[in-house]
Amino acid sequence: AERPHAVPLELLAGTIVGQHIMHQPFSLLQRGARVEALRYTRGRMMRPLLLPIAGVALLLAACSTPPDKERHQAEGAITAAREAGAAEYASSDLASAQSALDKYDAAVAQRDYRLALSLAVEARDTAYHAAKRAADNKAAARGEAERLVADVTRLLSVARARIPASPARSQLMVRLRAAVADAEEALQESRAAIDRQAYQAAIDRLQPVDEALHAELGATAGPSPRRVK
Repeated sequence: AERPHAVPLELLAGTIVGQHIMHQPFSLLQRGARVEALRYTRGRMMRPLLLPIAGVALLLAACSTPPDKERHQAEGAITAAREAGAAEYASSDLASAQSALDKYDAAVAQRDYRLALSLAVEARDTAYHAAKRAADNKAAARGEAERLVADVTRLLSVARARIPASPARSQLMVRLRAAVADAEEALQESRAAIDRQAYQAAIDRLQPVDEALHAELGATAGPSPRRVK
């Protein structure tokens, strides 16, 4: 005998299977989305860890060979500082830069490349500072040399006016004439030194002359002229 409920049960089973098959693609899509989200989350979590590791790797790679680039930069900076007049106007800074570069060679010989890098950077930066200081000091020396030239020129005019036309035998006049002769020679030499940008040489030549003229003019009649500032 036929079962009266056989057809409905078969229809129900077919419906359930169909629904399961229809839902399978959505389940696979959800599972794929979860996998991608998990990968993204892991990538975000690993990124902060990978950055320091990469930095350490780069540092180790940099310290595994001599820092030739920084050495060349230091040598160039020292050469530029010398050309800027650091040997005369920033000698201590230039000596410090050269000393650091000399120690670089010893560090490389010992294969201490990290120390060598530090020394090369120190030499380079100190040389940069030496060049700047030399430029500043050179400009100040030029101003002082030009001031002394102006002061000695003015004092010479006053001294010549105080020397009598007829030769005087007093000790004061003898010293004043000697100071005038020395000042005239010093002015000529100092102007030539300024043309060569040897400002410190001009200062060294003019300073004692300037002081001598002030002293001799103060010893003669009348008040001593004020110094040019």
